[in-house]
Amino acid sequence: MRVNELLCAVLLFSAVPVARAACKDGTTVSCKLNGKTGTKECINGRFTPCIVEPDPPATGTAKPRYYVLTVIYSPPGTKGGGSDSSVSYGQGSSSGTTVSSSNSFKKGTKVSVEVSGGILGNGGGAGGSFGISRSTTNSSELEVKKSAQTEITVKGPGIDGLDHDRDQIWLWLNPRLSITATPTATKWTVAGGQTADIQFVFVGHLKNPSLMPPGVAQRLQANGITPADYPDILRADPFANGGLVINSARYLPLFTTFPYEPPFAEGDPVTTFQATLDSSSTQTTAKETEREYEVGMTLSAEGGVPGFAKLSLKSETSWTWTNKSGTSTAAGTSESAKVTIGGPSFGYKGPTDIAVYYDVLYKTFLFAPILTPPQFGGVLTSANGRPVPGQEVRITANGKTYRTFTNRKGEYRFPNRFVGSVQIRSGAITKRANIPRNSSRLDLQVQ
Repeated sequence: MRVNELLCAVLLFSAVPVARAACKDGTTVSCKLNGKTGTKECINGRFTPCIVEPDPPATGTAKPRYYVLTVIYSPPGTKGGGSDSSVSYGQGSSSGTTVSSSNSFKKGTKVSVEVSGGILGNGGGAGGSFGISRSTTNSSELEVKKSAQTEITVKGPGIDGLDHDRDQIWLWLNPRLSITATPTATKWTVAGGQTADIQFVFVGHLKNPSLMPPGVAQRLQANGITPADYPDILRADPFANGGLVINSARYLPLFTTFPYEPPFAEGDPVTTFQATLDSSSTQTTAKETEREYEVGMTLSAEGGVPGFAKLSLKSETSWTWTNKSGTSTAAGTSESAKVTIGGPSFGYKGPTDIAVYYDVLYKTFLFAPILTPPQFGGVLTSANGRPVPGQEVRITANGKTYRTFTNRKGEYRFPNRFVGSVQIRSGAITKRANIPRNSSRLDLQVQ
């Protein structure tokens, strides 16, 4: 009995500190967790773990100096001025691109973008507007494209051939972006209430700023864009500095060519050809293509939140844009433009055929001279044997359709070699033919 009584006494004595450690329900006290002050509450006689309220999201506004909206390539011209060549992007075109800014933020940060949609109106003299919407396939991307109501028309220059100094790079000047950031996630969007300041700049003026109209230079300067930025802007156009190599990932062939020949005699009018360019005629699957570029930026925090830039941004002075083409096939695209191709002046000695390519990054059309001899051709004549000029000729071979036009002598030319069974269409006629391996010519007669 004495042993049992002693054991009970020990147990009773040891229970006293526990009873004294119990707290009164509802009591709250301050505490520290990872260096931050929090609280803990007494529930059922015990204090809960230390609870620290999360920091409010950091918010701020980023103002990159510019964003490249699109690149419009000049068609061929005619020496002496008065070129009949032009390319027009209207309702069938949404020239522009997909954009993300995930690479502006630190590695490991989850980035998303929000937008309510709408039109970025034009606050300057470019005469265009662009629509903005969230990507349907990626929560961190936006679609910035020319609005259907805007038509952009570019005429050929007053020189023979192609001159990429006449290409236009369209800029959105000083866009404002709203950013909300936490240590692990960031959300950005185009700030509301702004009117987009849109300005196109000729490639030749960026290369030689002394030729740039003062008003354009002043608008760029007012948005912090100086001649030091011009080389970076020029990189949007791979042909700005005379490059001839066509990147097959960015530029898809339309399998469409035009004659580009001088008139018969001095003073004669040049021959023109009109057609609709359609990206579906690429008949080629586009690989995903990206273009990344950094621009200068000013940054401001809101609500007195410190460390805004350090929280998620890689830099406090630069912003990274990433333009992306996305993966698409010809069957899923419907970009189009109306084009007129006029010939060069009398005495021109350069290439006499022009090919067209589709820029999958900016959804516009590139014109390029064909520097190799024709591989297949013929003459198109009427029932009475007269040549038929300006007539479209299509050849379908191995599942692809190639298109060209007859010149003033009724001649048609293709840069491709055809062998075996083909289908030829011109006007109301459709003809099947078997082209021998050693043949490069087939004359046609329309009814």
